[in-house]
Amino acid sequence: MAKFLKLPLYALLAVLGFFVVTFTIYFFNLDMKGLALLAPLLEKWYDHLEHKQYI
Repeated sequence: MAKFLKLPLYALLAVLGFFVVTFTIYFFNLDMKGLALLAPLLEKWYDHLEHKQYI
């Protein structure tokens, strides 16, 4: 019987942990701050690619 009580508790803790992590990312705008760090590297890589140019 204890297994049936622990399973919802673990599921609740997992959902709560997921919420805390995603809320922290949202609140501090960490996704855009991370992208701002990666943008120069991605732009440098993209600029070196060969592009098909149609005029």
